[in-house]
Parts: sequence; structure tokens; C-alpha cells
Amino acid sequence: MKKNAIISFCLIILLLIVSIFAYNNYTNYINTRTNDIRSVKLKDLDRKDFILSRKDYIEDFNFAYDVLKNHYPFFEVNKKLYGVDWLNNKEKYEAYIAESKNDVDFFSRMNEVLSELNNLHTQLVPSYMGLEYYISYYSNPKCTWRHDIAKIYEKDDVRRRYNINNEAIENVINQYIKSDDEVNKTYSKNLMTENIIKDKLAYIRISSLIGMEYINQDRDIVINYLNEIKDYPFLIIDIRGNGGGDSRYWAYFLLPNIIDKKYETKNYLLIKSGELNKKIFEQFNFNKDVKTFLDKSSFSRDVKDILKDFDGYLAFDSIIEPSEDSIHYKGKIYLLVDNGVYSSAEMLASFCKETKLATLVGSRTAGDGIGFDPMQVALPNTAFVLRFSNNMGLTESGSINELDQTMPDIIVQESEEDKTGYLENQKIIKAVMRDAGLSK
Repeated sequence: MKKNAIISFCLIILLLIVSIFAYNNYTNYINTRTNDIRSVKLKDLDRKDFILSRKDYIEDFNFAYDVLKNHYPFFEVNKKLYGVDWLNNKEKYEAYIAESKNDVDFFSRMNEVLSELNNLHTQLVPSYMGLEYYISYYSNPKCTWRHDIAKIYEKDDVRRRYNINNEAIENVINQYIKSDDEVNKTYSKNLMTENIIKDKLAYIRISSLIGMEYINQDRDIVINYLNEIKDYPFLIIDIRGNGGGDSRYWAYFLLPNIIDKKYETKNYLLIKSGELNKKIFEQFNFNKDVKTFLDKSSFSRDVKDILKDFDGYLAFDSIIEPSEDSIHYKGKIYLLVDNGVYSSAEMLASFCKETKLATLVGSRTAGDGIGFDPMQVALPNTAFVLRFSNNMGLTESGSINELDQTMPDIIVQESEEDKTGYLENQKIIKAVMRDAGLSK
């Protein structure tokens, strides 16, 4: 049994929300007033100890197993990439869960089992993330499936499990306010800028795609730097090791402030018709005629074989246009990537590759970027929340993002040591300089 389940949390989205652009296509339908978390007044709860048995743990495993069986999209991908037939391992996993000594042990064992799906969006939510998810999803309009996720965290036992109460919510809100008040206009822990070659090669490194509630700490730095280097012939955007976050960071903020024209590509989503997906099916208007869609497509036989068991598909256009404040950059853009690029950072890599907005340099990314927020559901006995991918994303050419990830245009295999030290000495920067004709 794998022991790296907890490590995967470090690579999960920092601040949630892996939005797809298709979300924008139905905002008119749900254009109601968003909910203010500051208005929440949760009832007080009596203290309760979770006294659970071996039977309770097995029931929760079987509940999770059935949820994934009916909703999870990547079982066949897992077989192809890792040789793991997860559904067929039920008896082995159940026996392992049955040995759980307590709730902490159950949590660890479940995440080891889930880690064999090899998907970093799929795990039991750790204690420190429950409140963040509640606050983030609560703001969505009440008619949406995203707000339904917030309701999960209002259940009594889930609140107890994740220590969600009025005082905890107020503390987080105060932290947001404090962070905004303390914005440094010249420095951000999330990014760095540097002129590698003055007047020729500019560089921006983005560690994570922070949420809109934190974006002010980056906004002025990025905009000021872009105006400084707008006439440079070459610009590097470095997202190596970026595990994702909020796709609005690059879709609504970063790229629109750089580009000089509209870029667009088509993507596809496929989904199963499990009960948890019902509202998503309706709100996104998924088409149920998957067979006709596949018959008309030019996808490969292997891809069609993976997709044939899905119940709905959605085609959507991803479009990025220059903002009013764009520098209308005319130079060449390089996007640095590696196998730490995941989720909404992967979406950025895929978009740049498909539209040729940038030349990708580095190594293959980690995938699962084309799609929307993972689904969440509470386990009945332990009240831990299961979070999991529930949609499969494809490029216009029929490349399954979780299977193929994104391959760079210029391949540079780096060790961790290669990624440190002075920028101009790093292998990947040297590769960019060679391609740009700037080699010394």
C-alpha cells in the first residue's frame, strides 16, 4: 500500500476552485446575489466524541467506493498509466481499512487507498482545509452545485470533524482583511520578477495561482513590471512546480494584461450520470448523446474506447482577450513547465500549447487541468469529506488531459539541482536563450 497520500496534499490546489471557462457560459442563468460569509450564524453544537467501530470504518469505505464507482472518470486512465485496476481491488482495500485502529488511522489508510488512483484531486479532505472550502464555496449562488458543497460543511458531524464554527469563520475573515491591508507593492512571496538580460529577456515566476481574495498582493507588482518590459523581445513565464489554485489568476488577470490579440481553443468535458452530478448535468446542459458525438469525432480508437461509458459531454470554447490595460506584448513568450504543473496551472499550460500563445519549455506536466472543481461528499459515519475528480477533460484534438498531460515544445529534463541557483545558469533558461538566439 502506498505511503505518499499525505504528501499529495502539498500539491493540491492552494486556494481551491479549478474553474473551467464553460462556467462563464451559464453565469447569466445563475446571476443571483452571491452569499456573504460574514452573514453566517451557525448554531452552537454540543461536544461529541466520535466513537466508531470496525463496522463503521468498513461502511464508510464501501460508501466511498460506490460513490467513486458511479462518478469517478479516470479508472481506465489509471490502468493505462499505472497498471492499477482500482475497482477490482475492493476486497484488498476493504481488508486494509478493516484494520483501522481509530479515526486518525482510518483517515491515513483511506488516503493510502485513494492514492492508488494516482489523482491529486482525490482524497479525504484534511482538517485544515475544511473551513477554507466552506468559506470559498459558500459565496456561490444558492441555486448552484458549488454552493451545495458548502452545505456539506454545515452538517453537524462534519462541522465537528472540521471545527467549523462562528469564531473560526470570523478569524479567517479577519486574516483576509489583514492580508489585504498589509499588501506590499514591491514584493510578493508568490512571485518574482527579474531582467535576465536587460532590454531583451524578462522573467516572471509564479509559485501558485492564488485566489482572487489574495490577488492584490501580486497585481501591482505584475502590472508595473509588465509596463517596464513591454518592449522586450522575449518574456519567460515560469510555472514550474505550480500545483494550481484559481484559474482566474491567469485567465482574468495575468494573460489579459499581456496579450495583444484574442486567443481561443475548444475543449470537451465528459461526465457520468451519478446522483451527485445531477445538478451539474442540468446547469451545464450536458448533451447525453455521447455515442453520436464519438462517432462524428476524429478521436483515436483508444480515446473513444475510454469515453464510450460516459453519460454526457460538453463542448466549450476557452477564450482569452486583451484587457483595457494590456501591454499588447509583441514579443515571444516562453512558458516553463515540469511535472509539478497540475490542475489549473495545467489548464494554463494546455491553453498556451493549444493556442500557440507561448512556446512551452521543460518536461511533461502532471495533468487533470481541463475541468471544473472536484466534487465533495461526506462519509456517513466518520464525517470525513471525500473530494474527487468527477469530469474528464479533452483538448480539441482529442487528447485526454489526465492521460497525456501537456508535452512541451522544447524538452528539457531537469534535476532538482538544475532548478536552483542563478537563473542564467539553469539548463531550462539556457534552452530558452538558445531558442531566442541570445546564447552568450
